[in-house]
Amino acid sequence: MAIESKFQKQLLAAGICLLIVVCTCVWTVIANRPAKEKVSNEPEVHQQVNKVSKDIQGRPIETKSRGYVTSDNCRECHAHHYDTWHSSHHRTMTQVPTKESVIADFDNKILVHSGREFRFFHEDDEYFMEMKVARSTASNVPTSQTFKIVLSTGAHHQQAFWCETDKNRTLAKIPFIWITKEQRWIPYGSIFVMPSSGLSMHAGIWNSNCIKCHVVGGQPRPNRETGFDTHVAEFGISCEACHGPGEAHVAFHGEVDESQQQSAIGNQKMVNPDELSHRKSSQACGQCHAVFDFYDGDAKSDFFENGFPFRPGDELLDSRHVFQYGQDAELPIVKQKLERNPKFWEQQFWSDGMVRVSGREYNGLLETSCFQHGTMSCLSCHDMHPGENDSRPMEQWANDQMKPKMRGNDACLQCHENFKTEEQLTLHTHHAADSAGSNCYNCHMPHTTLGLMKAMRSHTIDSPNVATTVATGRPNACNLCHLDRTLAWTSEQLEKWYEIPAPKLSQEEKEVASSIRWILKGDVGQRTIAGWHFGWKLAQEASGTNWMAPYLAELLTDSYDVARFNGYHSLKSVPEFSDFEYDFVGSKQARQTKKEDAMRLWNEMTARPSASKSLLINDQKLLDSSDFQKLRDQRIDPPMVLIE
Repeated sequence: MAIESKFQKQLLAAGICLLIVVCTCVWTVIANRPAKEKVSNEPEVHQQVNKVSKDIQGRPIETKSRGYVTSDNCRECHAHHYDTWHSSHHRTMTQVPTKESVIADFDNKILVHSGREFRFFHEDDEYFMEMKVARSTASNVPTSQTFKIVLSTGAHHQQAFWCETDKNRTLAKIPFIWITKEQRWIPYGSIFVMPSSGLSMHAGIWNSNCIKCHVVGGQPRPNRETGFDTHVAEFGISCEACHGPGEAHVAFHGEVDESQQQSAIGNQKMVNPDELSHRKSSQACGQCHAVFDFYDGDAKSDFFENGFPFRPGDELLDSRHVFQYGQDAELPIVKQKLERNPKFWEQQFWSDGMVRVSGREYNGLLETSCFQHGTMSCLSCHDMHPGENDSRPMEQWANDQMKPKMRGNDACLQCHENFKTEEQLTLHTHHAADSAGSNCYNCHMPHTTLGLMKAMRSHTIDSPNVATTVATGRPNACNLCHLDRTLAWTSEQLEKWYEIPAPKLSQEEKEVASSIRWILKGDVGQRTIAGWHFGWKLAQEASGTNWMAPYLAELLTDSYDVARFNGYHSLKSVPEFSDFEYDFVGSKQARQTKKEDAMRLWNEMTARPSASKSLLINDQKLLDSSDFQKLRDQRIDPPMVLIE
């Protein structure tokens, strides 16, 4: 029995060893067989890309998951759509810095700001910012710190840059931004309507906020201890942002065998916003172009771990709340927003609910009667892909991605056919048919929105009304074109032409041009909008330019950078000031000197404006400094932040 028992034990041990060997061999075979034979929820191409991406440290990575396959997989079958998308500014919303993508000056460019020196340089396709710090008596403290740039945002108007941190894939913004219009670096905060602030490098903003709209399929994936481990499906705004994940579609049209095709037919069709209702197609745009927040609880936490649940064609409001001024006041999400930020409404809306900042076009559309009672959508005027027979240069289309002829009255005539004839048009507008005053959107979509350092068109279609201007402070279309006219003048025309009741006006509103009142006593939003319009060619044609310099000179010393920027560029558009040089982020003393120079140049002009009470020009054709200062002293200018 002992021998038998011993033998049995030896046999059992041998069996176990054999089993281990067999399992090891099987595992080796499985592990080393071709990737396409692996059992996985991800296609082979996803695994390969993910393996490469996961080797990248210090920045968010592209990982194809949740059905996303990226634009590269669309190119073969949809070449024209791919090429037009590639020419769009949506594509450049987020990029990895390369010689092709970086438009800013990194050629050993040196800036001095706030007592520090910054150097921007590159080594082949790697980009850096070096910041010199104050010297320390401690020998182990470096005199400079170098930050590696790992992502960029934008390229059309501005290009912002993000550097790696010591917290995993958490990004920090560098404290400067490149502005295309002036081909220069400026402090990051200078691009926004906000009080001037020092330089900062906030970490995590991109991972938790910018990711919502500037990539496809973003997953913030925060971790309190290690920082963000952020993943995205694709950098930039590409095909699947508007059409939904394409994995099933690509598989169906690829190597799916006949037995699989029937079951895949129902799932493979991509969403085409053009084929959706006007509500659903606009929601595809509204997933980014809106003021929104997630409902508390699962929806919010799920976003941080897994990204947006919304897909084009879904109901947008199922996963988030879209804020409309003053509405849904009893909802917890609205109450919480206002508790955290009591100025939330005024930072994004005028007091009647009109959107005040850019990037919120969907909110504006929701308030438009043409959307509420008609079928107007974002795609009524905009086109994500110009047709193959569209003869416009790609740069022209890409500027606003408008359909052909949508910059004129054809946009409105799609529905308002009764104004197709010149007779009917001029009867309605009371302006010549070929003038700016007969272009529908100059009256119904004026530039009362601020963003990207300029005034932009409102996306709530509305009609000018002086009573609204008095109540809200929002400039009306008439006075933004006729800059030399008063509110009383506008009120009189609107009452005569359209029977709009004239509101009660103060003596000042009756006597002084509205644009002057906005610049001298208005808040920074009003000042910036008015300042931009002083440089608008159509307003200059309607109002003349020889009286503008004193008011634009006033903006040169404004306390807000964006107001100074617009004042300067409008001043430079006045013929006599085309060679005028000025630095809107220069020192306070330098800006004061330039203001005095501008006034001196205006006083020396030979083409003097005639005496005008509404323009504060006296009988000597000089500025009435007393009335000017009286208005300027009325300015109530509390700190204002407009959130783009």
